[in-house]
Amino acid sequence: MQFNNRLRALRQDKDLTQDALAKALNIDRKTLSNYETAYRTPSIYLVIKMATYFEVSIDYILCLTDISTPYPRRHK
Repeated sequence: MQFNNRLRALRQDKDLTQDALAKALNIDRKTLSNYETAYRTPSIYLVIKMATYFEVSIDYILCLTDISTPYPRRHK
């Protein structure tokens, strides 16, 4: 699986439209569409925001693992 397919699957699993997810991520719907069609690649900051939003690890959203559980956060 590739990033664009993983992103689309995560969005669809939460029954979100592209408009709803784009609004939650504070990006344009067309930009999100471009990510889902692999026409564009998001910045690392946006990937972090996506992983946080979906409560998955960055490795999962980038298709480096099939384990979706996020890593524990460090407490300062």
